[in-house]
Amino acid sequence: MGDGKEKISDNARNALSELGNIGAGNAATSLSVLLSTKLVMSPPHVDIYDFNALENIVGGPDATVVGVLSLVSGDMDAMLLFILGVEDAKNLVGQLMDENTDWSSEMGMSAISEIANILIGSYVASLETLSGLKIRYGQPSLCVDMAGSILSVPCIEFAKISDKALLINSQFIVGDKEINGFIMMVSEMHSYDVLLNKLGIGGING
Repeated sequence: MGDGKEKISDNARNALSELGNIGAGNAATSLSVLLSTKLVMSPPHVDIYDFNALENIVGGPDATVVGVLSLVSGDMDAMLLFILGVEDAKNLVGQLMDENTDWSSEMGMSAISEIANILIGSYVASLETLSGLKIRYGQPSLCVDMAGSILSVPCIEFAKISDKALLINSQFIVGDKEINGFIMMVSEMHSYDVLLNKLGIGGING
């Protein structure tokens, strides 16, 4: 397909969307406590994409983004990557700290890492709850770079066994700011089939 989306069955998309919704709900609750303000997350858009389409979705290969990467292990091996554009990173840090806090400072980076850790943890918890899989995730690592460079890490790791990634696109509103963030789960296609089978769906294509 021209947009880089993998053709998946309606049942598979509905199951993955439900996973995204539960993860978003858990994350919104946790982040509202952290931010000491009401946070609203829209229902996430969930699809499976080709690797080479991902960089265009987050602004193009040369766009500067903030990426937070965590390794997932246990009943499935994967990488979880949380990506924010620079403007979204500024808005997020401004809402968490104050508008005078430099998003790229040590304090700002720490705040983004903590938020990413909550988001990643929420999605892993929803994965475990829905599927019964035993999954753990490692301490997230953060970097600021061009989207193409950041996305090359999981692509290189899994290129020999897969060229697909599960993309969860979430928009959340904190105060008067709308923030757009992406969570990508990169793994071998077999792992997605295992996950969907656990969810009662017969693989990506139904």
